[in-house]
Amino acid sequence: MQRHDITLLMLALAEGRPYSPVQIQKAMFLADDKIPEAFDSRYHFEPYDYGPFDRHVYIDIEDMQERGLTEIRISPRGWNLYEATREGQGRASALSGDLTAGQRVMLRRISRLVLSLSFSDLLSAIYKGYPHMRERSVFRD
Repeated sequence: MQRHDITLLMLALAEGRPYSPVQIQKAMFLADDKIPEAFDSRYHFEPYDYGPFDRHVYIDIEDMQERGLTEIRISPRGWNLYEATREGQGRASALSGDLTAGQRVMLRRISRLVLSLSFSDLLSAIYKGYPHMRERSVFRD
């Protein structure tokens, strides 16, 4: 499965809740780490200001927005929020059959975890599990 397909699945798993930039980056980082065999093409995360980052996550979401699968809107605080559209939800549902049951469970767990943690708790958890991703961080917990 192409990486943008898994990103769409991740957005759809939020069930209408938008992902912040940090949340979608960390969700896709964890998916890439926990189920690499699901990806035909993978992201290449590097340590950045707030941990693992790959700009192609945003590029893929923007490309899917042009096809009507995702929506990007601006939060009251001025950053982007990412979510699957109704059409994207339908496409994600069809794509989910290409994953194993275990892969679907893992994506769901990652989505719930990332969306349930505060900004600082999410970064702290990532840095604890992946200390090398803290290398360039501006965040101090």
